[in-house]
Amino acid sequence: MNDTSSPHSHHTPTHAHHATHRHPPVHVELPPAFVALGLCEPLLRAIAEKGFTTPSDIQAQLIPPALTGRDLIGQARTGTGKTAAFGLPILHQITPGVGFQALILTPTRELAGQIEREFVTFAKHMKVKVAAVYGGRRVRGDLDVLSGSPEVIIGTPGRVQDLINRGVLPLDGVRFVVCDEVDRMFDIGFRDEVREILRGATAPHQTIFVSATISSDIERLITKFMQDPLRISTTSAEDVQTVPEAQQFYVYIPKRHKIHAIAELLKHEQPELAIIFCNMKSDVDFVTRRLQQEKINARAIHSDLNQSKRESVLQQFREHKIHLLCATDLASRGLDIPAVSHVINYDLPEDPEVYVHRVGRTARMGATGKAFSFISEAQGQMQLQIEGLINQLLEEYKIPGLHYTRTIHSQSQTHAVKPSETGEPGTPYATTDSVAKEEVWSPEGFGHVKTENTAALRPISGRYPSRRGRR
Repeated sequence: MNDTSSPHSHHTPTHAHHATHRHPPVHVELPPAFVALGLCEPLLRAIAEKGFTTPSDIQAQLIPPALTGRDLIGQARTGTGKTAAFGLPILHQITPGVGFQALILTPTRELAGQIEREFVTFAKHMKVKVAAVYGGRRVRGDLDVLSGSPEVIIGTPGRVQDLINRGVLPLDGVRFVVCDEVDRMFDIGFRDEVREILRGATAPHQTIFVSATISSDIERLITKFMQDPLRISTTSAEDVQTVPEAQQFYVYIPKRHKIHAIAELLKHEQPELAIIFCNMKSDVDFVTRRLQQEKINARAIHSDLNQSKRESVLQQFREHKIHLLCATDLASRGLDIPAVSHVINYDLPEDPEVYVHRVGRTARMGATGKAFSFISEAQGQMQLQIEGLINQLLEEYKIPGLHYTRTIHSQSQTHAVKPSETGEPGTPYATTDSVAKEEVWSPEGFGHVKTENTAALRPISGRYPSRRGRR
């Protein structure tokens, strides 16, 4: 089951979504595996209508104890259906018509909107209103939403705290509190607001915290806000934390050559949909402009764009009107766009756990995908940290037509890459493949690119050895 909603759902910012019957019910066969979890018939009908038959591991393990009201910590890889894992039992227990009962906190506006759409989809046969509140748009719209007394509110910490301070979002009667992507929620930038919100929920309530990565430090922080929590993890220390269906590569490239290398990589890979991650907003804008100059259908998304622009860009990306998204880590959490075939780390993230979330944007729910990370000479230690976290070796990938010298020194391996003909470290040398640089790309998308370069791509090995196999 998908972690977030259908890409065709539409968010109306000034009206809470209210799902109810409008037509005579159509008979559908309820999925036995979900029936066995103990969910109510309206939810089972919605699940069946989405075509889902078997719960994911995190859903099968988290839903039954969640239905008992117990506090839970859930950890599972990205793209495994965590939203449904906490959303379905909350909707099962909601009492329609009595107002605000469930608060779901998220780190980004985009994730808030997607969780809202997922809840609306599951509650389509229930008289339950769902609303999202977040910054980047007028507070008046959120006040209008709250006047309709929605039972479920999804929001970012800043806007939720603002509404609490205005006296329009009282927490004294809340029955369910969820922090999605809880590791990010307890980052230093959110921590104080999240703590204040959680302390404001004074009535007896169920608390559920979920994420793909939960460190021991974060777990110590969050358990202070829980009562005897049950920890459920579908990953172990021996597992690969990133999705196994994503083939993961590193590309050695000196920093000054990255913009040229990314254009060449895209030409050779021709992804269906791709996300390029940069650490800085200024780099996102720079990379987007340069790719557009190469006739590549790319758009930027980061926090400097107003909310309506961000939502427009994402919707066009879902509809394949845009084929490449250049983004900061704003987009690494929660975006569920199954057709994303490639993730490219133009900049290696400073935190290895961020790498996990970025790579999770591809290979969703069993699909295949590829992830490429540009790594410079000084980033070998960060590469080792990432490999240690995911318990997997990144495989080297050489972009056809581009070759650079590199000597890699690590605790476990030392090898040299063939030097360039000039003898200068880090200097590219031309090959017959370099004619691809003269191609002009169709702005209609990567799938329409025609190339005369027939040089074979480097074979892809598929599965990779675990860290245990390196002895």
